[in-house]
Amino acid sequence: MPGHITLTDCDLEEMLAELQQDSVQQEIGTNFRADDSETAWTLYQSFGRWSNHSFHLRDYLTLTLTEWDFQENLSFNVNTQIEPLFGFNFCMSGGFIVKPAGSAQELVSQAHETHLGFFQGDVQSTSEIDSGQPVSLIQIGVRPELVKTLSQESSDPSQLFLQQIFSNNQTGFQWLTANITPAMTIALQQILQCPYQGITKRLYLESKALELITLQLTQLSEDQPAASLKLDDIDRIHLARDILIRNLDDPPSLLSLAKQAGINSFKLKQGFRQVFNTTVFGYLYAYRMEEARRLLGLGELSVTQVAQTIGYSHPGKFAAAFKKKFGITPKALKSG
Repeated sequence: MPGHITLTDCDLEEMLAELQQDSVQQEIGTNFRADDSETAWTLYQSFGRWSNHSFHLRDYLTLTLTEWDFQENLSFNVNTQIEPLFGFNFCMSGGFIVKPAGSAQELVSQAHETHLGFFQGDVQSTSEIDSGQPVSLIQIGVRPELVKTLSQESSDPSQLFLQQIFSNNQTGFQWLTANITPAMTIALQQILQCPYQGITKRLYLESKALELITLQLTQLSEDQPAASLKLDDIDRIHLARDILIRNLDDPPSLLSLAKQAGINSFKLKQGFRQVFNTTVFGYLYAYRMEEARRLLGLGELSVTQVAQTIGYSHPGKFAAAFKKKFGITPKALKSG
C-alpha cells in the first residue's frame, strides 16, 4: 500500500532552495537552472519525481509544463496571496483534485480536460495527487492587463470573455471545466515537441499559448445547446477515442468502434461531437496528420513508412492529405 505525504508551498520552496544550491555546487548535470525567461527544475524525493519547466513569454504571460510521478499519495497545501490571474490548465494525462478552502466545491481534473480558473487575493487550497498515475499538465498564466491589451487590439468578442465570466471583486479561486478539443490537442503536442531554441523558441511557444487561449475562449463562449451526457457515456466516448488512437494503422468502423466502447453508434456520433467538437473520423484525421508530422520530424522513418504507420497504404494519398493539412509535402518537411 502506498503511503501518504503532506507538503506545503513553504516545504516546496525549501526543497527548491536546496536543489538550487546543490546545482550551483555541481555546476554540470544539474536539476535546476534559471534565467530571466526560463526556469526548469526536477525534484527527486522519496515520494517520487516532480518536474517543472516555466517560460516567461512576455509581460503578463507565462507557460508552465509540469509532471508529477509519485510513489506515495501526496497532499499539497497552498496558502498565498495572488494578484489577479487567469489560469488555463490542460491535463494531458493522469488526474488530481483541488479543494479550495472554505468551498464545498472541488476541482476534479482528469486526463483530456481543461480548466479556466481565476485567482485573486488570499488563495488557500489543497491538491490531492494519487500515487502510481503520472500526471502531465500544461498551464498558461495570464494577467488581466494582457487581456485588456488583447481586447484593445482585436474586435473579437471572445477576447472579452475572460472579463465577463468572473467577478474581479471576488477573492479566492473560481473555475470552469471543458474538454480538450482536437485542435487544442494538436497545439499542446506542438508545445511539447517544440523544435526551436532561443528567441525562436520563445516566439513559437508564445504563439501556441495565445492559440490555446483563443481556442478555449471560443469553446466556452459559444452558447450551443447540447444534449446532456451521463458520466458513463462520457467515459465510453473517451474510451472510443483511445481505441481510435491505438489503431491508427487500421481503425475500426463506426459500428465496431461503438461496440468495442460499449455504446450505441448514434450516441457515439452525437456524443463525440459534443465532447470533442468534431466527428469521430474528423478527430482521427487530425490526430493522424499530427502524428505523421511528429514522426517525420524525428527523421527515423521514411515517408512511406510514416504513411503506413498512420494507416495510409498509398504514399501518394498520404502526401496529398498532408499537404492539404499543413501546406507542405511530407518529403519537404522530412528534408527540411
